[in-house]
Amino acid sequence: MSKKVIMACSNYWTSPLQVGSHQIAKVFVKKGWEVAFLTDPISALHPLKGISQDLKDRYELYRAGGRRFCDGRLWAYVPGALVTPANQPGLRGDWLHQNWHRLTVPGAVEKVRANGFYGADLLYIDSIYQPHWLTTLNCRQTFLRVPDNHSGFSKFTAAACAAEKKIAQQVDLVGYTAPSLKEYVAGFGPKRTALIPNGVNFQHFAGLARARPADLANIPKPIAVYVGAIEAWFDFDLLRTLSQRMPDVSFVLIGPEKLAAERLQGLPNVHLLGRRKYDDLPAYLQHSDVGIIPFDVKGHATLITYVNPLKLYEYMACGLPCVSVRWRALEELNSPAILCDTAEEFERGLRTALAPPVARASNVEYARAFDWESQVDKLLAALAN
Repeated sequence: MSKKVIMACSNYWTSPLQVGSHQIAKVFVKKGWEVAFLTDPISALHPLKGISQDLKDRYELYRAGGRRFCDGRLWAYVPGALVTPANQPGLRGDWLHQNWHRLTVPGAVEKVRANGFYGADLLYIDSIYQPHWLTTLNCRQTFLRVPDNHSGFSKFTAAACAAEKKIAQQVDLVGYTAPSLKEYVAGFGPKRTALIPNGVNFQHFAGLARARPADLANIPKPIAVYVGAIEAWFDFDLLRTLSQRMPDVSFVLIGPEKLAAERLQGLPNVHLLGRRKYDDLPAYLQHSDVGIIPFDVKGHATLITYVNPLKLYEYMACGLPCVSVRWRALEELNSPAILCDTAEEFERGLRTALAPPVARASNVEYARAFDWESQVDKLLAALAN
């Protein structure tokens, strides 16, 4: 009989932003496990902020009662509740954070039971907004994955802080993705911890050559590409400076473009492509010349200091050199990336990365060591011990 894992995650399964837990779920499926991929809930209040494509996609998974993927071995579901936790008046309290599942229609716990996941072999949590599964599903082993210092996010509340500590103390193992997170995790008082770094779907990015995407065809080379979330921690001032100093370089941003459109207006060599499907990302990277990570470290130190960036491995699996701002967790990786402290250094780093010869083979070999399958092996070994 197949082993079963329940994965309580922040990002929904069909999101264009495929993060670490998505990749870990795929490896579980590859290893023969059955997966329930459960996402943070939606409520009737969500449309009040606007009906985004994300909300539409999440609602579809809720309305359908969940959908099956990966030849039926992965069931993805988004619960719907009357109200859900948020950093807003009336929604910040401990009771709602711990008990929103009691307000779901249909009942989220019953839904999971009906799909055969009660008493699963493993409960895997990466969302601190889903603590209730620890007491409602009777799973054999439990694991908390800590990819970030959550206190750096604007939606983090005192209730979320308390929930993260409580989850960390209750689970069998807490895994963290960067050495710099060790002290943060130790502060929770967990039973056991393990360093389980981020990784890359190596074959997806380093595999067959892809055709040049049509929307890159008219963008002049060289291309400096960024793929990922474009939120408040993105250094828009740095990118504006670089685009003005380097008019011969095209800066291509792939990800949610709302903030970028507001902050980067009037720059002819900045191209906002919006979100793209995960399956299509290798084509964009293969036909770019350098990958960039322009984060606002000073303005968002609590968050960025601890980030082990997935995009670094994805760039390098495609052979791209990478130029990034410098922060502690990135230094700990000892990668071939060029790390910079100022706009002047970033510009010089880009000039260096774009000058031949580009060491593509060494970049690929660096990424190969971080394939997600090896990271899941570390997780399973730590649980077995």
